[in-house]
Amino acid sequence: MKQKVILASAPGKLHLIGEHAVVYGQPAILASVGLRTYVKVKENEKVSYFDATWPEVKYEWSINEIKEITEKTLSLWKICKEKNNFSELFDFIKKDGFKNYKASAIGIIMKELNAFENCSIEIECEIPTGAGIGSSASRAVAMTLALSKFLGNDLDLEEVNRISYEIEKIVHGTPSGGDNSACCYGGLILFRKLASGVEIKSLKEEIPYKLENFVIVYTKPPEKTTGELVQHVRNLPEEYREKRIRRIGEITYEMLEVLRRRDFERMKEIINEDQRLLKELGVSCKEIDELCEKVREIGGAAKLCGAGGGGIVLCYHEDKEKMKELIKSIGYKQIEINLGVKGVTLEYKNSLNEFRLK
Repeated sequence: MKQKVILASAPGKLHLIGEHAVVYGQPAILASVGLRTYVKVKENEKVSYFDATWPEVKYEWSINEIKEITEKTLSLWKICKEKNNFSELFDFIKKDGFKNYKASAIGIIMKELNAFENCSIEIECEIPTGAGIGSSASRAVAMTLALSKFLGNDLDLEEVNRISYEIEKIVHGTPSGGDNSACCYGGLILFRKLASGVEIKSLKEEIPYKLENFVIVYTKPPEKTTGELVQHVRNLPEEYREKRIRRIGEITYEMLEVLRRRDFERMKEIINEDQRLLKELGVSCKEIDELCEKVREIGGAAKLCGAGGGGIVLCYHEDKEKMKELIKSIGYKQIEINLGVKGVTLEYKNSLNEFRLK
């Protein structure tokens, strides 16, 4: 007997260039990352949720429980938004291994589509958690497409992105929307904060190819939170800060031109200049500086990704094997990635029961 099964996937994301400067209205370029989240939805007697990242836990709810938890979460979000403090919401969604977050993510999709149905949701994610490369946004986007298809809706990418953003809001408060956009549309995204809101532009037509020969390296847990690092930059003397922020904006726009014409030599120079500017803003650290310097010495390029103070470093070299050997010799593990990969995708629909997750 056939069973309705839907499988969708979405990539992760990272900041190619523009972090920190984006806070001051400068552009940033985000890239989808070739590590994916796979979400399988099939028929079930209850609503169940299993994520292979945490294999010891499986959650189950009735439809009424999903509705109640979702309403409580959305109500808390509104209250916290008015207070400009989301700690009460975060305390609620984090309980019991983020059980309320998982129920609310499902509930938000069902509520948006006005369709509540029992189903089993299984997730397999290749993206490391807490590394700043979009594990939560990727899950939100893949689940929105898979569950909407299961519930009989053919959403366009704009709708998938809009609903995914609603899910991101309950775990991040007031996120920019850049992460879910990169995971949804794939390719590269130009992102800018404006007085009227945010500008998010897909660069898929202008830069239609994957960026290859990149690896990411996790150095160490960040010494400070994103908020603390943003505040550190804000506390710098205005003239000193503005000169560097403005320059990051200029090279971000130049990066667009460079990628359009596939000038990878100039791309390397821009990546290395961006790292120097971020270091001057005080958001790098000794481990990142040393790794970036060694990659530069062999003719490559490297920069911190995200807020800094530790975390992920993006490294590039035309001779990827040479770079991998160097990184291994320093004692770091690396993850090979392509950037600018396809966005959210329906992988399989209406398969047989014995269909494996991937």
